[in-house]
Amino acid sequence: MKISLFFLFIIFFTSSVFCKEETDEKTYSEKLKEAYAEKLKKSKELYDKGVKVASEKYSETFEEGKDLSGKSKEWLLKDLQNIGDWEYKVESFDLENPKDLEIRLNQLGADRWQCFWVQNKDSKSVFYFKRTKLSYLSKVPTGALLRIMADFGNE
Repeated sequence: MKISLFFLFIIFFTSSVFCKEETDEKTYSEKLKEAYAEKLKKSKELYDKGVKVASEKYSETFEEGKDLSGKSKEWLLKDLQNIGDWEYKVESFDLENPKDLEIRLNQLGADRWQCFWVQNKDSKSVFYFKRTKLSYLSKVPTGALLRIMADFGNE
């Protein structure tokens, strides 16, 4: 009797464990579905929030972009006029100290000044310098420059 009671007791507990495992599997899959639904909801909220913020930023900067476009057009036209233009500078130096002359000529060379003529007057030498005006457009490839100009023509 004790043995049969013992077996009954073991069968009862093992059957409850197996039943519990089945209910846990259902609960786990339900939990998984709920977790997926919640993650989907949060990602949708995050996406909607991102779209809202992006549209607000776009509407804020849209008018500023028009102003910037106008300023860019003015800058481009001014820079376009600088292409091929020269700046000139004339400096006179005493020939008594050649080291000072060398230092000053190196400074002018670092600033892109080119000496194109030297003239002696009395005890001084007069140096004539020139350099092209700074133009960023001369560095832009022609195809890109034509696209920029076409965009300005459409405004």
